[in-house]
Amino acid sequence: MGTTELTGGEPENVRYAFRFTGTAGEYFRIWIVNLFLTVITLGVYAAWAKVRTRRYIWANIDLAGHPFTFHGRPAAILRGNVIIAALFIAYIATERFEPAFAGVLFIVFTFIFPFLVCKSLRFNAHNTSYRNIRFHFQGTLRESYETYLLYAGIVPFTFFIFFPAWQFYKKRFFFGNLAYGTTGSSFAGRKGPFYKAYLLAAVLGVAVFIALSSLAALGVHRLSTGASAGWGPLRVLYSLFFTYLIGAVILYTLQALIYSMTMNHCWARTRLGEVRFVSTLAAHRLLFIRITNMAAIFCSLGLLIPWARIRRTRYILENLAVVTAYGLDRFAARDAAETTAVGDAATDFVGIEIGL
Repeated sequence: MGTTELTGGEPENVRYAFRFTGTAGEYFRIWIVNLFLTVITLGVYAAWAKVRTRRYIWANIDLAGHPFTFHGRPAAILRGNVIIAALFIAYIATERFEPAFAGVLFIVFTFIFPFLVCKSLRFNAHNTSYRNIRFHFQGTLRESYETYLLYAGIVPFTFFIFFPAWQFYKKRFFFGNLAYGTTGSSFAGRKGPFYKAYLLAAVLGVAVFIALSSLAALGVHRLSTGASAGWGPLRVLYSLFFTYLIGAVILYTLQALIYSMTMNHCWARTRLGEVRFVSTLAAHRLLFIRITNMAAIFCSLGLLIPWARIRRTRYILENLAVVTAYGLDRFAARDAAETTAVGDAATDFVGIEIGL
């Protein structure tokens, strides 16, 4: 955190950097207990596990010497889990015995999904506070249906050319509707940086695909013609395997590239009253963290999942800062009604990303 200086009576901007104080050891104890209790209760404890995890993560996010707080209640999340689980079981049962009706259920879920997304964002925001002031999500159902039904439906009809624009609209829906107390946010992002990120990723992806396909074709040709007598079939197979393994790692970098470029842009174009944000994510650093995390999880048979999550969370948060000339004391709280946890449970259940 910087210090405020006065020049001609005007306050200078002060940068408040986020810090993450959680440790892998502490989170591992929470994670292993959550995993054990969730398994022996056949998933019932998942709601309590989610609350314990979020409370730990939120409590270890420090901004200007103050932590964040998560207020979600396990009972509310459990009700949401039960509803979503019932819908999923109904879909599986009808798909097996009445496939035509399963299709109807899928269409129905598609139309209620934007409603669940909006509820999820409201639930998460309302149950997060900083300095005893809660966040709020002010997005409307109309905006949610435009973003997750209309714009999403356009994507396949444009041969996915509209996909980067859809990703932009999802970010705009989140960043432009977040509020802290009585102060709402504004978002002035553009679609251009999204198209730039996805175009760069597509060019790299096509180049990698062509290169690896050529190597694979060469290996198969050598194996089939006997030209690789010095290699041996097993060596050729190993060569193909590691070629595609390297290819998968390279393609995985594209996600890190897109994430870092788009998130840096979104945070830079977001304002919360007099507060602006700065994100300094680097694609190569995020890539290194992801690759080494994957290797650690694989080699530890999953036991290093907590370490990997803490490591990635720390990097993302510690490359985010807020900048303001008036400090963080000019926000006021407001009263807010309770929100449902059904949408939050639905989001986790189907494994999609909302907002960030």
